[in-house]
Amino acid sequence: MVDRRMQRKTKKRIVKEEVPCIVYLSSNEESSFELAERKENSQLRYINDYANAHGLIPMKIVRRGCFGPAIRNKLFQECLYLMKQGKANVLLVANMNAISSGLTDAYRKVGMVQEQGFRIISVDEGELRLNMKSVCERVSA
Repeated sequence: MVDRRMQRKTKKRIVKEEVPCIVYLSSNEESSFELAERKENSQLRYINDYANAHGLIPMKIVRRGCFGPAIRNKLFQECLYLMKQGKANVLLVANMNAISSGLTDAYRKVGMVQEQGFRIISVDEGELRLNMKSVCERVSA
């Protein structure tokens, strides 16, 4: 019985290396700081479970609170800046809806992170990538 529990725990956490990340919390709740904090705390538990299972070590937690899109974008830029400073290699979010205003904005933000050599991972969607390397190489040639 003990062996089975150990096997399940081993299967849950198969980690090659531990990767520093920035956790970005954003609940899209704009009516109350209290409600936003509760939703973000719930989101943080959800994200932490994912991080623990995938070897992601939160180095910083960024909270949007109940601020609007301008602050959401400013915080995203601050996350990029921290990654450029070497504080983390991954931006970890619950889902892209939390940090983007739509599909175009989501692609733009994924591209910005990837262009700097970093990764963006959504708990709901997995690692987000733009596989356009060959297109970028042709443009620069």
